[in-house]
Amino acid sequence: MGQIRLEGLYKRFGVHEVLTDINLEVDEGELCVFVGPSGCGKSTLLRQISGLDQPSEGKVFIDGKDVTRVSAADRGLAMVFQSYALYPHMTVRQNLAFGLQNMKMPRAEIDRRIADVSRMLEIEPLIARRPGQLSGGQRQRVAIGRAIVRDPTAFLLDEPLSNLDAELRVSMRAELAALHARLGATMIYVTHDQIEAMTLADRIVVLRLGRIEQVAAPLDLFDRPVNRFVAGFIGAPSMNFLSVADAAPLLGGGTPDGVAIVGVRPQHLVRAEKGLELCATLVEALGTETVIHGTLASGARLLATVAGHLKVAPGDRLTLGANPEQLHFFNANDQRVDAIA
Repeated sequence: MGQIRLEGLYKRFGVHEVLTDINLEVDEGELCVFVGPSGCGKSTLLRQISGLDQPSEGKVFIDGKDVTRVSAADRGLAMVFQSYALYPHMTVRQNLAFGLQNMKMPRAEIDRRIADVSRMLEIEPLIARRPGQLSGGQRQRVAIGRAIVRDPTAFLLDEPLSNLDAELRVSMRAELAALHARLGATMIYVTHDQIEAMTLADRIVVLRLGRIEQVAAPLDLFDRPVNRFVAGFIGAPSMNFLSVADAAPLLGGGTPDGVAIVGVRPQHLVRAEKGLELCATLVEALGTETVIHGTLASGARLLATVAGHLKVAPGDRLTLGANPEQLHFFNANDQRVDAIA
């Protein structure tokens, strides 16, 4: 099992409301990622689910049971923290065993679980070491292993990779995806990194100012963001937003009624005979792609990402077009407007 449901969840600290009317279902076996800018309420929401904090209003259900007032220890969930939260004076083995010993689990079962998890996470050679003798990636594996040995109803991971360097984050991300596939367990994963969200999630929950903006599969968020915030937050580099007047060279078929802003992703801009006239101000040659920063005649800024090497220098002018099907339209309230059929 491992189905989690939130109904009408609010969280207030004094007069400050940090979560507002959260309604969400996380299916059994799903890897659901909470993403959004700093201060949007991601970790606060995870704490309501874990039982480390209680909502001001609303209910939390796990496998259909109301656990809103049930303690964290009795919810059957396991958390993996950003800081690893390992006991520094204990060996890896002792860290893995500690929670199981508190549950009065038989020694033979503890040994079996630790052996299975150590083999799965490839930490067998580390079993006698203490956390201070481990690298960041090794400590993260141990923290994940400590969660797995409990055989929880669901895993809650609060920015578990944020303390790792960029290269290690990529490899650990792949390991987490493989681990989820192997365990088939429900996981809720909190991150501010939308690339992590896109690559790991079955579904992404986009939060802003304590509210859910959109819940969808990664590519659905990328292709059909419900508003300008989601469109700008999901995707790297961020989507370009242009006035209808500035975007006119891209709008051969006109725009739907009520459109105030036209969005186009940097990756969808290509060299063309007709289109936007861009004056390059900065060129970033990254090898696999060339990122061009520039301005239009109106002064509006534009970012284009072109595959491979492109010989462009600051001050050069180039014409960029886009497939009309890859344009996004938003009204004056920043809500999505569907394209003309």
